[in-house]
Amino acid sequence: MTMKKKICLALLVSVFTSLSLFSQTVEDVNIKKLGPANLNYRKEAKRIAIADFQVNYQTALTLEDEKKGGKMWRGGIKGDAKASITVVLDGLNPDDLQTLTDQLYAEYVADLKAQGFEIAPIEELWNNKAYDKNREDRWELKAGNGPEQGKEFGVILTRPSTQKFVVARRTVDKEKGSPLSALADYETSTENKVINQKTGYIFNKVVLDVIVFENSQSELSRTLNRHAGSAQVKAETTFKISESSTNRFGMGTFFSKGGVEVADVMERQKFEAGQNADTDRLGTDMGVLRVWRVEDREKANFATVKCDPALYLKGAELGVGAFLRGTVQAMADKAN
Repeated sequence: MTMKKKICLALLVSVFTSLSLFSQTVEDVNIKKLGPANLNYRKEAKRIAIADFQVNYQTALTLEDEKKGGKMWRGGIKGDAKASITVVLDGLNPDDLQTLTDQLYAEYVADLKAQGFEIAPIEELWNNKAYDKNREDRWELKAGNGPEQGKEFGVILTRPSTQKFVVARRTVDKEKGSPLSALADYETSTENKVINQKTGYIFNKVVLDVIVFENSQSELSRTLNRHAGSAQVKAETTFKISESSTNRFGMGTFFSKGGVEVADVMERQKFEAGQNADTDRLGTDMGVLRVWRVEDREKANFATVKCDPALYLKGAELGVGAFLRGTVQAMADKAN
């Protein structure tokens, strides 16, 4: 191949790559608010204290279903049936996710400032009396220090490395109950104490969930399987900023109903695992006794999904950007 042909080929590859990136589109962003119906921020100082900014990137998902056996209605017994599936995303560099998070945070701060808000120093929030109790054991002031394990399997958690945030230590979860629920309850109750005070800033907390896999089994299908005595799980690829993503400003929490979908990031793929229960309706005549025998059965599937890192990063940038701009605008509309 001549040098001229090689250059032409390289240009074509570049053009097609650019076209594939620009073909990504963000679906409708439907911003909703949780909080008092008459909430507005007109009497609040136009200063924002960003308590936390975390981006949770999903890279794997495990689904499990189990149907317990036992006596059947018309006689006989059935064994336990269990099905599970694990899907894993392959191709991402976690360091790229940290770089993206830093970029998203910078754009978020710039958007707040463009709306006329000042960013309050994190020390103002850190010194709030709500964090005084057992401060050293329960809280820490820290910036992102690279990707870390999220609170759920298959999730990479990142925070901007350019700014410190007020973060609850996970040792809090040892106090009582379920580890994650105890930690979440403690965080929320402390944040509410801050919000209910008169301060010179609006408390702000951003939690973003970028998902690539989701449970695709309908409730009807699940119910039918229960009646049939079988276990089944179904998953499929997607790409969206999950509806669980929130942007909290004081007493108002903004989210996107249905999430924010970004098209043309992941190839659509479906996965499933199913297992029927072993049954013995007649049993075996053992003379004075009739014996029923069944086995417990389990089906476990595993799949790896390749992703294009460039498409993924651009998709996350577009989706998160649309979500953040939408929530900031919704808040600003109630402040001006």
